[in-house]
Amino acid sequence: MENKYFLKKNWDLIIVLILYSLLTVLYLHYYQYKTGGDELSYINIAHEYAVGKWGDAINGYWSPLYSWLMTPFLLLGSTPLYAVYVSKIVSIIIGFFTIISVNRLSRTFGLSKVVKRALLFSLVPVILYFSLMYNTPDLLLVCVLVYYLAIIFDPEYSDKWFNGVLCGFLGALAYLTKSFAFPFFLAHFILFNLIYYFKGLNSQKRRNVLKNMVLGLFVFFVIGGLWAGTISEKYGKLTISTSGEHNQALVGPVYAVNPIEHAAHPIYYMGLLKPPYNSSISIWDDPSTINMVKWSPFDSVGSFEYELKLIWANILYTTQIIESFFLIAVVIIVAAVLFILKSKSQKASKDKLIYLLITMFIYVGGYCLIVPEWRYYFLIFILLMLMGFYLIDTLYKNKNLNSTLRNILLIVLILSFVMEPIYELNLFATSEDNVYILSNNLKDDYGIHGNLASNNEWDKDIASEKWGEMLCIAYYSNCKYYGLTKKNENSKDLQGELDANNIDYYFVWDDHDNITLPGYMEITNDEIQGLKIYKRNGEN
Repeated sequence: MENKYFLKKNWDLIIVLILYSLLTVLYLHYYQYKTGGDELSYINIAHEYAVGKWGDAINGYWSPLYSWLMTPFLLLGSTPLYAVYVSKIVSIIIGFFTIISVNRLSRTFGLSKVVKRALLFSLVPVILYFSLMYNTPDLLLVCVLVYYLAIIFDPEYSDKWFNGVLCGFLGALAYLTKSFAFPFFLAHFILFNLIYYFKGLNSQKRRNVLKNMVLGLFVFFVIGGLWAGTISEKYGKLTISTSGEHNQALVGPVYAVNPIEHAAHPIYYMGLLKPPYNSSISIWDDPSTINMVKWSPFDSVGSFEYELKLIWANILYTTQIIESFFLIAVVIIVAAVLFILKSKSQKASKDKLIYLLITMFIYVGGYCLIVPEWRYYFLIFILLMLMGFYLIDTLYKNKNLNSTLRNILLIVLILSFVMEPIYELNLFATSEDNVYILSNNLKDDYGIHGNLASNNEWDKDIASEKWGEMLCIAYYSNCKYYGLTKKNENSKDLQGELDANNIDYYFVWDDHDNITLPGYMEITNDEIQGLKIYKRNGEN
C-alpha cells in the first residue's frame, strides 16, 4: 500500500529519472573517452587509495570525496580506460541524485505540480550535460548543497534540532567535495541562522535557531576538521586546502592568469616539472607543490587596486559565463528583484526569492575574489532555473497570470533552459577519440614507456591543448609526463633539460625539421603526421 502511494505521489520524478537514465545509456558511448587534467588527477588519487598508497592519495589541492566514491569501483579493475569509465558512471549516478535533490528543494519552495514537472523535465538535458561533459566534483557539490538548501530554507527548519545536525553534516560533505565550500558554508549557514534568529516570533523559536546553529557548526567542524588536520599534518602547516593559496598566487600580478591579462599558466613555460609523488602521472596531481611567488592584496596600495580590478573583471566574466548557457538569466534576476520590490505578494514568497539571491551572491562573490570557471557555476544554473519557475508559479497563484499565459511562459522558460545543453551535448558527442587511439598505437608500435616530455612552440591556448593531450597519452600509456620544455632553447640547453629529468621520450609536435639531440634518436620516421618522437639512447 505504501509503495503504491509513493509511486502515485512521485510518478513524475520517477519518469524523469528513467528518462535521464535512458539518455545516459544513449549518450555515454559518445563521451566515453572525454577526459582532462582535473579528471585524471581525481582518478589517479582514487587509484592511490585503492592500492593502499594513502600517503600519496591524501591531497591538499584536490578534495577527497569524489575520489573516495570512485575507489570501491577501482578495487575491481585498474586499467586506465576502465578508470575513466568509472569516473563517468560515478558522475552519472551523482546526476541521478542531483535531480532528486532538486525535487526535494522544489517541495521546500512549494512549487505546484505542473510547474515542478516543468522544472524536473528541464533538468534532464542540463544534468545530463553536466554529468557527461565534466567528470569532476562540481556536480557532486551541487547535489550536496541543494540538499542543504532544501533544509536550511524549510519554514520548519528551527522546529527540529536534527535539521541543524544535518546541515552541518552536508556542509562537511560539501567541504570534502570542494574546499570552496568551507568558507561558503560558514558564511551562508551563519548568516541564515542569524536571519532566522532575528525573525523569530518568540523566544523559543530563537533558542531553537541558536541550538541548530551550534549543533550544525559543531558537526561541520568535527568532520571537516578531521580532513583539515590530515592535510595540515602532511603539508606541515595549518590549512583547510592548498588550492586557495595556489590559485591566489596564480591570479596575482606575477602570473596574471586572470580575465584582466589572460596570461598563460606557469606550467606551460616553467620547463619540465617532476611529478610530485612516485605514483603521480604529472605535476597536475598536486599543483600546490609548484613553488609559486605569493602575493596579497594588502601588500601595497597597488596590490589592493589590482585586486579590485580583478574582482570587477571576474564579475564581468561571470556574467558572460552565465549568459552563455542561459540567455534568459539576466531577465530572471531582474524579474525577481522587481517582484521583491514592487509586488504585493505575501512576504514568504518574497523571502524565498531573497534567499535565493543572497545564496547566489555569496557563492558568486567567493569565486569572484579569485577566478571563476564555467563549471564552478553549476549551482547557479540550477538556482536560476528554480527561481524562474518559482516566479511563474507565484504569479499564477497570485492570479497575476491565467493558466494560458502561465503555460506559454513555462514553454518559453523550458526552451530557454534546454536549448544550449542539448546543442552542446550533440556538438561535443563523438564515438572516437584520436588521443586514445594514438596512445594505443604509440604503446603497441613504439613501446612508449617511462618519462615523457614535449616541445613548446605555441601560444598559451595551443600549449594548453598539447599539454592536455600529452597528459592523456601518458595516462593511457602508464607513463609519467614532465610537461613542456622551455621555449626557444638551443640544442645544448634542451639536451641538458631532458637529461636532468631522465626523459625517455621527447615528443615534438608540428615541427617538420629534425632536431639535433646527441643522446636521442628519432623513431617514428615520419609515420605519424605532425609528430616526431625522440627516444633516449639505451632505452629498451
